[in-house]
Amino acid sequence: MYKLNKTLQTINDVLFGVVSSGLSKYLDLRTPKALREGLQMTGLAMVNLRPQSGLQDLSKLMRSNSETRWGNKFGMLLLPIYYHRSCTDPLQFLTRAKAMIDRKKLSLEAFFSYKIGYLVMSCLGPKFACMLNYRILCNTTFTISNVLGPREEITIAANPITYIRANTSSLPHAITMHMLSYAGRADMQILVAKEIIPDPEVLASCFEEALLELKKAAETATKT
Repeated sequence: MYKLNKTLQTINDVLFGVVSSGLSKYLDLRTPKALREGLQMTGLAMVNLRPQSGLQDLSKLMRSNSETRWGNKFGMLLLPIYYHRSCTDPLQFLTRAKAMIDRKKLSLEAFFSYKIGYLVMSCLGPKFACMLNYRILCNTTFTISNVLGPREEITIAANPITYIRANTSSLPHAITMHMLSYAGRADMQILVAKEIIPDPEVLASCFEEALLELKKAAETATKT
């Protein structure tokens, strides 16, 4: 049996494992067998290449002679998902997701995508940079993100905040998924193109089923 090492798994590994398993379950329900065999879906994730800064780094930015640039440095990662028929061991989806994400972390894909975008923006202007980004979006299937929010509950004008959610719209994608954590709870929002996925509630239930199966399998693996 697959032994789950909890110290090596990250939240992104689990999230992508759930997404890949959930999409495979949805294809089992809604796509003919002849069309889903060998099917590949490519996701797009934005990566901030700027290291997490603290107050000391912020004070350096405020100096007039600072050579550090303001703003974020976003690169792109292409995340392929292949259809896999539902298997008896849900942890296989986690294993594949972790292997793929680990390869992406070691690659220079995000760095080069940022440099290419910066070069196009500098030499050709924002119009061509927007065209480049739009073409990348048109040739991918879904967007996925995972953002770490406040770890403690916050208030605005003495009103307690029960949850925080964020989403985007108008992207030429079939599925847009954003997960944001707040005070020990993580919520994932799903936005779909209705002409491609007319039953988003079925897709959400597939993700939920995949998460519960993965949780149960992980609990079983840690006891053995």
